[in-house]
Amino acid sequence: MDVTEGAARDWAQLALLLNEQLARPESLAHEPLVGRPLMDSLVRGLLLAADNPYRQALVASPEPARPTAVRTAIDVMESEPQEPMTASSLAKQSHVSVRSLQEGFRRYMGTTPMRYLRSVRLRHAHEELLAADPSATTVATVAFRWGFSNLGRFAAEHEAAYGTQPVQTLRSGR
Repeated sequence: MDVTEGAARDWAQLALLLNEQLARPESLAHEPLVGRPLMDSLVRGLLLAADNPYRQALVASPEPARPTAVRTAIDVMESEPQEPMTASSLAKQSHVSVRSLQEGFRRYMGTTPMRYLRSVRLRHAHEELLAADPSATTVATVAFRWGFSNLGRFAAEHEAAYGTQPVQTLRSGR
């Protein structure tokens, strides 16, 4: 595979970045909620970048998942939001392909499976901030626990959803 141009170059850069992150013990890539999706992306990227007999099937338009598969994925997300999940693990549990699950979410929920999961985790983070003791808990601790590795993005999403900054929510709880 020629990694000097196109998708193969992008994949090689992703592989190098992930390797660099995994070499650092304090890296967020070691957190399952961050690392597993990155590894999943690396594998999917290889399948799309490398020439193989299944590549066309990967890029073809999928059939949307049935509402039952979407409901199954939602049930998994709602019952185990703290667990590491990827689109492929949700699709496997829902007995459909990743592309079908993504299309089903787009059609029936107006979002993607991973955006839906982020909203579930954001809700749990918000509830934890409300219940936490501000002298013993930080926004960063709660954000990282629920899989938000970028604190600025977490704060923006929280404020957009709840109309208040996470730190204000933490201080106003209990």
